[in-house]
Amino acid sequence: MNSLKELGLYNSTTIIMVVIALIGEFLFYYFIIRLIVNAFRRSRNHIFFKNNVVRTVSTNETIGNDNKINKNVYNDVSKSKLAMFNTDNLDLLKDYFYDIFLRFENAYNNLDYSEMKILSTKQLFQNYYTGITLDLKIGQKKIINNIVRNRVIIYELDSTIAKQTLSAMIEISYITYTINSKGYIISGSRDNMVTERFEVTYRKDFNKNVNDIIKCPNCGATTTGNKCEFCRTIIKNDEFKISSIKKIIDD
Repeated sequence: MNSLKELGLYNSTTIIMVVIALIGEFLFYYFIIRLIVNAFRRSRNHIFFKNNVVRTVSTNETIGNDNKINKNVYNDVSKSKLAMFNTDNLDLLKDYFYDIFLRFENAYNNLDYSEMKILSTKQLFQNYYTGITLDLKIGQKKIINNIVRNRVIIYELDSTIAKQTLSAMIEISYITYTINSKGYIISGSRDNMVTERFEVTYRKDFNKNVNDIIKCPNCGATTTGNKCEFCRTIIKNDEFKISSIKKIIDD
């Protein structure tokens, strides 16, 4: 009897030890997989932010004619440059381009892909769509609320026969945080406003079909191509789209 009891005790102890060993092995591999996944996510985020971050330039460094002239300082373009937009109202221009930026941010927050396509170039939309898809697959979503406009500075303009481009520094305060699939906040805060600055570039491509008959908005003459044959006004046919949004990081 005693030997049987001892044998039973031995067998029970062995089973318990085997179960503990299996649980330990499972936890070991679980944490290894978690470390690999986290390393992959950090690598992906590093690449994404590396390609979407602007670090402020050093003192007296300039880019273009009317660009940043000092560290953390952006200057508005001269009024003479606004002539290419047929306006001298800089504030009105700022309102127009900020509205595009705000609509894009709201569309991004609401996963409104149709609106995002309208407001951005094909390449920028694809970049954002890929990022959103990857985040959703791992059960994360970035939330943006209560956007407050602080400053808009248009610091660069360019115009050719083929396209127009405009670059603006946009500073906003807003609430932003990231939630997981269960709705828990994993970064950011629902209560604290943060202030961030972005370099936003807009692009408008002119009509590429030179055979289309167009009525010039300046003199009313009918013409073809991208420039009026009579008054030489550039014909603008497409709306501006955001081609890049880069977060400014202070060194």
